[in-house]
Amino acid sequence: MKVLRASMPFIVLANLMAVAPVVADPVDPADSLALTVPKAMKLLQSEGYYDFRKIKVEHDEHEIEVEARNKSGQKVELEMDLYTGRILDVELD
Repeated sequence: MKVLRASMPFIVLANLMAVAPVVADPVDPADSLALTVPKAMKLLQSEGYYDFRKIKVEHDEHEIEVEARNKSGQKVELEMDLYTGRILDVELD
């Protein structure tokens, strides 16, 4: 009987784990509308940008930051809207 009592908490815990629902991180529905990195690169390529060196998605700021070269071959830093793909800012590097 002592063996049964000692293992009882484990059995209860195991049963609770088996029926406990899995809770995932909440998904922001807006993220499904965000541009993917490949899509952002295609948009920038269509505008004449190339040689992408750094691509950083900033979900908090709703932007994609990119280091690339423009049509003239100059290094630039771009900020584009994460959802529309519109170029918000271009700075020569």
